[in-house]
Amino acid sequence: MNVRSAGWAALLFGAVWSIGCTKPEDDIGLELLDPSEALGTTFTDTARVIAWTEPGIPLGTTRLSRTLLGTYLDNEFGMVTAGLITQLRLSSSIPQGTSNTGLVCDSIVLSLAYDASGFGYGTAEPQAFRVFRLAEDLDSDTGYQSNHVPQVYLDDIQEGDRHTYPIQPLVSPVIAGVTQAPQLRIRLESELGQSILGKWGQTEMTSNEAFLAWFKGLMLLPAEEPINPFQQAILYFNLQSAADSRVRLYYHDQVAPETPLTFDMPINTNCVRYTLAAHDHSRALEPGLPTVLADSTQGQQEFYVQALGGLQGRVQFPNLAKYASQGALAKAELIVPVDADQYPVYAPPASMFVYTTDEDGDVAGLLDYISTAGYRSEPYDAVNHEYSFTITRWAQNVMDGQTPNNALNLLPGSNGVTVNRAVIFGPAHAERPMKLRLTFTSY
Repeated sequence: MNVRSAGWAALLFGAVWSIGCTKPEDDIGLELLDPSEALGTTFTDTARVIAWTEPGIPLGTTRLSRTLLGTYLDNEFGMVTAGLITQLRLSSSIPQGTSNTGLVCDSIVLSLAYDASGFGYGTAEPQAFRVFRLAEDLDSDTGYQSNHVPQVYLDDIQEGDRHTYPIQPLVSPVIAGVTQAPQLRIRLESELGQSILGKWGQTEMTSNEAFLAWFKGLMLLPAEEPINPFQQAILYFNLQSAADSRVRLYYHDQVAPETPLTFDMPINTNCVRYTLAAHDHSRALEPGLPTVLADSTQGQQEFYVQALGGLQGRVQFPNLAKYASQGALAKAELIVPVDADQYPVYAPPASMFVYTTDEDGDVAGLLDYISTAGYRSEPYDAVNHEYSFTITRWAQNVMDGQTPNNALNLLPGSNGVTVNRAVIFGPAHAERPMKLRLTFTSY
């Protein structure tokens, strides 16, 4: 087999497209609403807001709760593609010296259990995949990112020529009389099974370390790009349960051919596994996203966020310090309205993070969202179709000159395990503009 370090362009069906982004000008004009007085309280929601969209960056996807695979064409966000990389482990060691004489592979099947909380993002049309054997060791101490394409043997190791599979997340297959979790089942070539049997009783099967040195793992990629939008999906898999996600070898011993035998190579929490991600925003059929990526000053009507490292929104309040004279800040609330008139299966992210960067450009959490439990996000309000962020402490520090007035970043929650996206109404939207609501008190 040939080995090479294969990129998306070689192994998939196109290069990842990216485009530069121009930061909008900081308009200095101060727009004040006539204060509404009530018990010493002053309210304004006309603080200057600037918003724009930036391409996302690769993110760590190693050993997360889900691993993703599939592709779909989003009419507004373009092509989204995910690949799956995982190790296998031995269900039991085979003592050195165990005879493999007369062992014959009947079949070998890869099963990937769908995530119980949701099969994926998109629709359940059949999809075609390619399966490759890794030629690169995966390091358990390495946090692999979504753009790390490993070296592979370039031969597809599926059995036969038909590689399109039904997507049946609600169907529990019955295998040898046992009901299994809903799963994607891919039959691998029998030669692979026979090569495993050929290692029976040899060093490679005596421990997981020895096995992984020989059989380094698998990479799965979509085999065909969708032609039309609103078809196919990024599929969500649970690779933490060895009982449901595994490679199972079906074989027999010629001494007793009527007795079926099996051997499992499970995928579990000990396996290194991660998701590859590629976004081709140039494939969007609607002009909105390509326009704002080319010129972010155009993003004041709408801007875009997308999980799996796709897109992030940025928001800035250039005149915030000028409100310091209004009194003590009781509350600062950023209202982020979402365009809910979208294809129903393309739900917005269930939650959203807001954060900023420090003077070195490193990620910095807002004090309003840091607690002993970690950094929290805000849930999507499905009734009002918006996200709401209370950023009072951050805004007060900006007004006091203790914190630089850097842009805030909006990033989908569950960024590494979903591909949810949202079209967000910007600050210049005629009907539902993004707003910063400031409440001051004289007490």
